[in-house]
Amino acid sequence: MAELVHLHLESTLRELEEMERIELFNLNEIKSIIKRRKNLEYRLQRMKKSKEDYLRYIEYETNLLNLIRKRRKRLVIEDKRTEIDLSIAKRICKLFRVAKLRFPEDEKLWLDDIEFCKKMKWFDTISVLYSKLLQTHSQNPSLWIMAAKWEMEEMKSPDNARKIFQRGILLHPTSDTLWREFFRLELMYIDLLRKRRAILEPQSLKSTDAEDDVILNGKIANIVYDKAVEAVNDVEFALSLIQICLDFEFGYSHIEYILEYVSEKFPDKEETLDAVAKKPLLNVEEKIKAGKEMGVKKKAILDEINKDIHAKYEEAIKILPTEKMWGFYIDFVFTLLNSTKENKKAKLQNMAIDLMKAAAGLNCLSVSYYSELVDLLFERGDTEEALTTSLTSARKWNTVDFWYKCLTYHIQCMRDLTEIYGLLEEALNSVYEKDSVTLWKLGVDWLSISSPEKLIELFENGIHKRKEISVPLKEMYLEVCALKNGITEARSLYKRFKKLGPLFPPIVKKMIRIEKAQLDVPVKTLREYFEDGVREFGSEDTDIWLDYLKLEIEHGSLSSHDDLFWRAKKALRPDYLLEFQQRLVNISSDAVHNMLQAY
Repeated sequence: MAELVHLHLESTLRELEEMERIELFNLNEIKSIIKRRKNLEYRLQRMKKSKEDYLRYIEYETNLLNLIRKRRKRLVIEDKRTEIDLSIAKRICKLFRVAKLRFPEDEKLWLDDIEFCKKMKWFDTISVLYSKLLQTHSQNPSLWIMAAKWEMEEMKSPDNARKIFQRGILLHPTSDTLWREFFRLELMYIDLLRKRRAILEPQSLKSTDAEDDVILNGKIANIVYDKAVEAVNDVEFALSLIQICLDFEFGYSHIEYILEYVSEKFPDKEETLDAVAKKPLLNVEEKIKAGKEMGVKKKAILDEINKDIHAKYEEAIKILPTEKMWGFYIDFVFTLLNSTKENKKAKLQNMAIDLMKAAAGLNCLSVSYYSELVDLLFERGDTEEALTTSLTSARKWNTVDFWYKCLTYHIQCMRDLTEIYGLLEEALNSVYEKDSVTLWKLGVDWLSISSPEKLIELFENGIHKRKEISVPLKEMYLEVCALKNGITEARSLYKRFKKLGPLFPPIVKKMIRIEKAQLDVPVKTLREYFEDGVREFGSEDTDIWLDYLKLEIEHGSLSSHDDLFWRAKKALRPDYLLEFQQRLVNISSDAVHNMLQAY
């Protein structure tokens, strides 16, 4: 082991001597470098190799190389770059190579090596590294894409990039990501050829390569598209490639090809009809520009485009009268509604309402749109219809959100108290009990103002429900009781809760806060509440112990601190005890600090 270490260190002597000679480092720094390398080399020579040891060595050499570059810049030293900088860089590459041989399954090692080569601008080496990486990790489509992008964007080699994609697709024939990037590559190649031809002006200098003409006409890109859709066989994927075409100024012709292809392959899909309907939006700016040249106003052009789109949607919902197709149409109208000025929204609001009503009449309106329909009806002023619709949808779907909206609108419209209370009871009985806490809280807020008697009735019904309902209601019940009936009634109510079943932290802590709000804080009573808390849930609640200790700091004695601290240590579970001790230190009290120092 020692012989190998010294052999490796000897190979670095020349660069170290040159560093000292050109005064990049002084003698002490050189000795420090040797010592550090020696330690790292010994770690690499152990029987059991560790990836972390290689990474640590690589990190050190990389930092050293960066330091050398900074010193060269500061000291304006350009000498001996080959003997010093290049030598260290080659050592880093060697370390990467050995590490990859021992741990080939680690993708990050390969990518870090490639990243280092990029910084060194060893471009040919990067291509080789990508090739070896794909041989080892051929099952990861993202690596094939990275390699192809490198060849296309950095090496300017479309042929190599295309070959990489072709090999990747052989292994991953249904990878939508690979096919998508392959299609993007072909469009990038077309863009490259178009720019080259634009430079080769005048006309006599333009390339007449037949292969270039085939590519420029988009035939190869279209073939890739056909193969991609055939392999993935998904309409959403087929249409998603339109987004790639939009990144290129010549992409509209490819979009037309995509829409024609999809219309033939997926004629019975809602996504197809939606895309065809929205086709006029793809070249709006060109139409507006052409219209200006002919003296046509922008508004007239946009109105004509929207009219065309609406006509296509109307035809689509006749061909495919499904919930999804209606949803696409309604979404389009909502998009227009959200982008329209306030003074021009009325027409679109009416259109959206009519569409949703028509869809509901055919049982083709998705549940998500009922809420939007109710809101729009209220905005338009159709209060009765909105209330009826909200109640109908709430009874049909029985979800908390629908019932909450229904009750909220009934309350805002100041409907009869008996009617609203009946709807509240119906809602609480219709939805899943564990999800109904928001409805209970809505009822409390409403009845606190409208009917205190009914509020007590609601509380009494709720405190016997499951924990998720009863605990927040008991907490609110205590607060309401203290505000309206005084502290004595609140204490009686708390004792009743204590008899009903286990006390939970929010209930005890709420009662403590109510007591502390009194002018004369009853310390004895507070201690009773704290004792209830530490008895019921003291094994896993650090807050109750800390608050109890603060009380004793203010009103107790050092011995009471001592006893309480030891009780907490015994009661708290181990995973809570550490948190308790850490937080206890932050309590600003000499008594607590003295207590901690004693133990």
